[in-house]
Amino acid sequence: MLFNLTMNDLLTTKELAELLRLNEKKVYQLVREGGVPHVRIAGKWLFPRNHVMRWIDEHVQREKDLMIVGSDDILLARLLSFYSQENFPESQAFYSSVGSLKGIQALARKKGQACCTHLLDMETGEYNLPILKRMLSPQKYVVINLWNRRQGLIVRKGNPLGIKGLEGVIEKKAKFVNRNEGSGTRVLLEYLLRERGLDQGEIVGFSDEVDTHLEVALKVFFNEADVGLGIEYVTHPLNLDFVPLKEERFDLVVPKELWLTSVMTGFVSYIDSTKINRLSRNLPGYDLKDTGEIVFQS
Repeated sequence: MLFNLTMNDLLTTKELAELLRLNEKKVYQLVREGGVPHVRIAGKWLFPRNHVMRWIDEHVQREKDLMIVGSDDILLARLLSFYSQENFPESQAFYSSVGSLKGIQALARKKGQACCTHLLDMETGEYNLPILKRMLSPQKYVVINLWNRRQGLIVRKGNPLGIKGLEGVIEKKAKFVNRNEGSGTRVLLEYLLRERGLDQGEIVGFSDEVDTHLEVALKVFFNEADVGLGIEYVTHPLNLDFVPLKEERFDLVVPKELWLTSVMTGFVSYIDSTKINRLSRNLPGYDLKDTGEIVFQS
């Protein structure tokens, strides 16, 4: 509690700058960003020493762990769990599947150490790189391929409505379950609709959104929807059928400043087809031919 502090326990801006080996302007920036613990007394910024030391310690500990944001992917979640099990307690991996677009936005704001993405650029038809250039410039970053995935329509076993493509979804008036806006799968859907000259307004249930591929599959499994767009992998445990539409590139984006840190090099060593095959010998819908390949370095 601040009430128990003496003036000797409170650092001035100059003293904190000396402790952190920063200039005073940088300290004020930390205050504005809400990072460093501080209190304002009589118009003067002061910094409780104990709170500051705990803040430093927390940041040192956090650097040993890995925080990945971005697209939902079951294989990535399993790989991160595998990494955490093997490196416990020294390093743990945390995964926030907020969608490809939000993942890149989070990385731009330094809210994660890496992001995974599969965003198809509407103009070029290329995955990830054009969008990263627009959103992350002038930041430097490395893009490494995790794997390729098959995306398509998830339907009930036997495909009772005989859906063969997005045209069939509209013609059969099939109830559709959509992915959340900003996800790579949602962007893919909008790209395919535009490519085929189809109107999203004609899709029944276009506004019914879920956040993950598994949720799409479960909606179909429980007859809450007739069809949805998602990755092939989730159809197998639920014994659903799959109509392939596109193979996509699923990449990991790492800021250049973190690329050679020990925690990142440690994790990147797991992006290897041999290690990934240790998770499962049966990975339907995944292709590891380019796994671990550096796609781009700025």
